[in-house]
Amino acid sequence: MKYLFTIVLCTVISSALAQNTINGLITNNETNEALEFVSVYIPQLEKGTTTDENGTFSLTEIPQGTQTLIISIIGFETVSKKITVPTTETLTVQLNPSAIEMEELIISTPFHKLQSENVMKVEREALSELQRQGAVTLSDGLTSIAGVESVSTGVSIGKPVIRGLSANRVLVYTQGIRLENQQFGDEHGLGINSAGIESVEVIKGPASLLYGSDALGGVLYFNPEKYALKNTSEGEIGGNYYSNTQGYNSSAAFKASAEKVKFLFRAGLSEHSDYDTEDYRVTNTRFREQDFKASIGYQTIGFNTDFRYNVNRSKLGIPEAIGEQSTARTPLLPYQDLTNHIFSLKSKVFLNNSSFDVNLGFTYNNRKEFEEHHDHEEDAEETAEMHEEEEISEAALQMKLKTASYDVKYNLPTLGKFETIVGVQGMHQVNTNYGEETLIPRCNY
Repeated sequence: MKYLFTIVLCTVISSALAQNTINGLITNNETNEALEFVSVYIPQLEKGTTTDENGTFSLTEIPQGTQTLIISIIGFETVSKKITVPTTETLTVQLNPSAIEMEELIISTPFHKLQSENVMKVEREALSELQRQGAVTLSDGLTSIAGVESVSTGVSIGKPVIRGLSANRVLVYTQGIRLENQQFGDEHGLGINSAGIESVEVIKGPASLLYGSDALGGVLYFNPEKYALKNTSEGEIGGNYYSNTQGYNSSAAFKASAEKVKFLFRAGLSEHSDYDTEDYRVTNTRFREQDFKASIGYQTIGFNTDFRYNVNRSKLGIPEAIGEQSTARTPLLPYQDLTNHIFSLKSKVFLNNSSFDVNLGFTYNNRKEFEEHHDHEEDAEETAEMHEEEEISEAALQMKLKTASYDVKYNLPTLGKFETIVGVQGMHQVNTNYGEETLIPRCNY
């Protein structure tokens, strides 16, 4: 029996690892002309290509099973096409001209379909579009999405509000894992930077409960930028200047992909002074943010994996009363000093007509808050001078939150139009206090 099981297992694996190729031809449905530079992408494999001058394409090293191809180009309707691999036929697709913007794949839903194929409504916005509307920060840009508001403290701190709910009732996913960053506090923002994020998807209403009771308000799902196409490399540098805060957002990136290995690096820096109104500047709305993202992926027949890391360091002023009027960018007391680390590992194993998804994540949030000492003694001035150095070196509030999470799914073979996923997920958290104040007690669960 043992040998029989081994033989069956080897047969299944070898079948899944077979060298399969998808060949196709893309044409204009009205003129029958071949279309060049059409994007052909397989989301399950995170693998794609473009058509040549003859409208043809070829995707190699495709595992056996049912694969979904997303075919898109500006000026034509986006098409989602299922194909069973292996196949010897040439796939022919005719695209209909359309003035509507290209339809994008929705990643936050269980089966990753186009919006027109989803049974639930998901708002999707490209980050580039939010930035074009003049958003200074990521939380500021989210307010331009229908149904999303923000509770803000100055310019730098913003908490998303969906259906009137916020804090722990709105889940945030980034790099495919749940973000945990002490989001229960009134002045606790997202702690992530818009640089290196491709788009955001917003799930509202009953469909958000697919993510559990914590998503009662809704879900914000941030999609990271894609790697470069195979055997290509590209670099990017850019920035924006904001006259209102006399500040700037800047970022630089480089990414490259070989046959099996791909990687990208992106660094960003933002600095802003106090926000200017018609009559005065709002004192201590200034902030500085540093962000670094790196990722490496490996892909072969039957297996792909993607490791991503993000560290965000922010120093955010907390406005209280209108005071000193200046364009300085160094926050005054009180202010927050935040460091947020996000590690994620996303892997997929392809079997014969089925697959395993394994998502592992770890977040480490170090939150410090500095404030002035309040002394009511007669010699308060002398005491204040003694504490001047202490105010800068010792945080009044410091919490370190470590969160480990896992999400394992098995995608069963497709039966006609039925797609089934079974899986398990969990999370373990440890919160530790170090400052002189305690916002919440130490916990481990």
